[in-house]
Amino acid sequence: MPGMNGYEVCDALKQNTATSKIPIIFLSGKTSTREKMLGYEAGAVDFLTKPCEKEELIAKLYIHSSQHTTHKALVTKAEDASQTALIAMIGNNELGQVIQFMENAYAIASFDQLANRFFQVTNNLNLNCCLFFSTADGNKFFSSKGSATPLEMELMPALQSAGNRFHDFGCRTQITYPRVSLLIKNMPINDMAAYGRYKDLLPSLLGAADAKIKALDTEYALLQQSQSVSSSFQAVNNTLSGLSKSLSDSQQNVVKSLTKMLTELEAKLPHMGLEEDQETFILKRIEDAVINTHDLSDQSDNIRESFHTITRLLKHLSERQQKILDMIFTRFDQNHLDEATDDDSGSDIELF
Repeated sequence: MPGMNGYEVCDALKQNTATSKIPIIFLSGKTSTREKMLGYEAGAVDFLTKPCEKEELIAKLYIHSSQHTTHKALVTKAEDASQTALIAMIGNNELGQVIQFMENAYAIASFDQLANRFFQVTNNLNLNCCLFFSTADGNKFFSSKGSATPLEMELMPALQSAGNRFHDFGCRTQITYPRVSLLIKNMPINDMAAYGRYKDLLPSLLGAADAKIKALDTEYALLQQSQSVSSSFQAVNNTLSGLSKSLSDSQQNVVKSLTKMLTELEAKLPHMGLEEDQETFILKRIEDAVINTHDLSDQSDNIRESFHTITRLLKHLSERQQKILDMIFTRFDQNHLDEATDDDSGSDIELF
């Protein structure tokens, strides 16, 4: 072999990516162990010594060709298995984020907070999204980047009214639920595996968000009703207290006036020239009026006590309602939850 020996040729073939995987067999007249070691170091898989039987050479070629084919198949299977494992890990990570969102949804106290938590998941998926909430207080729009455009605020309710679950147009997809719609503006249409995963995962998120919007609407309605009832209780209490005080003051004033008049008459009647029986009659009538007024005052005390009983009952009802509301609105420690969410917002969420 002029210019290059067999070892150099073997080394050159192994350095070339087009031929590096091809098995090489040395056929040489040299028989020393050192020569065989040099061939092995150059990358050969076998070393035959001349003279060599044709059948032996064919058998060697068949064996190494079969091994090479089997090796290529195993490498392909290993790559496929690795890709499958990677997809499974990504899917578990994404599913873990969905589960975490559902767990945290119990502690969400406002629509803004619900949108922010939702965008934490979509941002981890590298999705640019808009959210549309249909609430009892009106329509609300949120965007993961900036704010929703006027066209998006017009388009999203229109697509929701159309009634289909999915609306695909170009690289944009809207997923619709009764109270929430998600517009994805950069769906990975060139990556069908990711595209399919997102269409499987995101409806679960939206279903949880839809239920939470209903719960928040119910909580706000209960809160408004509680505030209205509390205000009514307070107004009734103030009215009853005012009536009780006014009645008491009036009774006291009447008693004072009659008592004063009786005292003045007792002093002046002897100088009016009336008959004794006339004086007695007048004083008797006035005294009876004073006694009757005292009786009315006693009745007023009973009425006032009834007013106090009613106000105590109203206060008790108000306190019971507040306890019920406190029980409904009891939440996890929000600061602790926010810290936990910040810590777990990365991409290394584990499903198990």
